[in-house]
Amino acid sequence: MKVGCIMKRQPEPSPPPAPPGHLSERSQSLWRELVPRRARSPERLVLLQAALEALDRADAARLVIDKEGLTFSTETTGALHVHPMVKIEEKSRQLFSRTWRDLNLGWAPDIDGRAEG
Repeated sequence: MKVGCIMKRQPEPSPPPAPPGHLSERSQSLWRELVPRRARSPERLVLLQAALEALDRADAARLVIDKEGLTFSTETTGALHVHPMVKIEEKSRQLFSRTWRDLNLGWAPDIDGRAEG
């Protein structure tokens, strides 16, 4: 007498969460590329969002630097100062890099400092 094998039907996987709307187009694209394959846990989603926010912040700072220059001079004394956005860009890229490394996605995006589109 043969005993039939009952196969349990696997539940359909839930669709990946949509990228947060405040992220740039580039960051939303990275989100859509990575979340379905590598970053589905809530902890990893939080880290991924933080990394992409830092990348967007760095890109925004870079756009200001490109427009206004690396330095500025005060009106009263003419003293030359580094643009405050330089520090924001630097710190944001460091935060992005650390967070991205912590995610351990095995994949590296282009973070050359130029916002796309």
